[in-house]
Amino acid sequence: MATLLKFLVPKDRAFFDLFDQSCTINVQMAELLFKLVSGESQDHNNELNQISRLKQTGNEVKHKVYLASAKAFVSPFARSDMYALASSINNVCDYIHISSRRYSLFQSEPANPAIKELAGIIIESCMELQAAVTGLSNLDNSDAIKDNCNKIKQLEHYADQVSGKAVSAVMESEKNSVELIKYTEILAALERTTDKCEHATVVIESIIIKNK
Repeated sequence: MATLLKFLVPKDRAFFDLFDQSCTINVQMAELLFKLVSGESQDHNNELNQISRLKQTGNEVKHKVYLASAKAFVSPFARSDMYALASSINNVCDYIHISSRRYSLFQSEPANPAIKELAGIIIESCMELQAAVTGLSNLDNSDAIKDNCNKIKQLEHYADQVSGKAVSAVMESEKNSVELIKYTEILAALERTTDKCEHATVVIESIIIKNK
């Protein structure tokens, strides 16, 4: 069946272009998030507004995949996998947006180094996710796709460590319970974003197994 699909799949790259667009949006949002938390920005509202606009575009791209997949006689993968891939990529988009809003709401002073580090990890994870998704257009390169997925998993594991150490440190030093809650909420949102990148690798690896 998988071999037959390779011949039936339309020659145009409409689906893959949409997936790539969605991943590109995530990378752009991640870069804006890093700018927001790193102190590079002089106007936080500018970054927040850009992130919100990109989130809306990301949602629109996800729905375009849903509609195109529903109408297509043949799609590159099973429709359920198309939906799952579009959703998993968009979930990263949603959590970058959540992280930016949480940082804006709770952070009243320059970001702790751990926050900046997690934001940097999110950029790396989004770039690896984009590479993995791009690779799905040619499953003969599945080893390279798996390498991208493994890097995302390593980054997620490292993000867990960074977040865990940061929470332990602030619990020892911060006496104000409100500030402690604020700080841990920011860290949790950032760490969950890396979780969403890892969740996308599960969908990607499933697609490889089913279509290889």
